[in-house]
Amino acid sequence: MKILKALSLTAVLFMFLTSFTALVGDSPHVGRWKGEDKGDMGFLELTSDGYATFEFEGQKMGGKSYVSDGIELAMTYKIDKKKSPAHIDFIIIDKSSNAELGSLKGIIEMKSHDQLHLALSFSGESRPTDFTVDALLFSRVQ
Repeated sequence: MKILKALSLTAVLFMFLTSFTALVGDSPHVGRWKGEDKGDMGFLELTSDGYATFEFEGQKMGGKSYVSDGIELAMTYKIDKKKSPAHIDFIIIDKSSNAELGSLKGIIEMKSHDQLHLALSFSGESRPTDFTVDALLFSRVQ
C-alpha cells in the first residue's frame, strides 16, 4: 500500500506539472512528447514495445525498469482505440512478481501527427469522458 500511495502522489504531481500519452506498435502515439501545465514542463515517452516513461525536472518514472521505495518496477501502457475517445491505461508492474500494482486511467486523442491530447483520472476516480477537465496538450519532440 505504501508504494501505491507514493505512486498516487507522484501521479498527482505529474498531472499538475506535466502530461501523458501512449499507444503501442507503429502508431502515431509512439515517441517523445512535451507537455506544459501552468508553466511547468514535463515529458512523456511512449515506446513501440509498450513502455511509458514520465520525466519531470530531470527525474524519470517508468519504462522497462525503475526503482521506487526499494522496489524494482516497470510502467507499461495500453490503448483501446475501439472506444471514443480512445482509452489509455498506464500500468505499474512489480518486476519481481510481475504483478500489477496499480494503474492510471485516461483518454487520448491525436489532434494532429505532432499534437496529442490526454486526460487522466487520479486517486481511483473513474476514467474521464471528455477533455474539459484536467486535460493536457502534448507536442511531439521525436
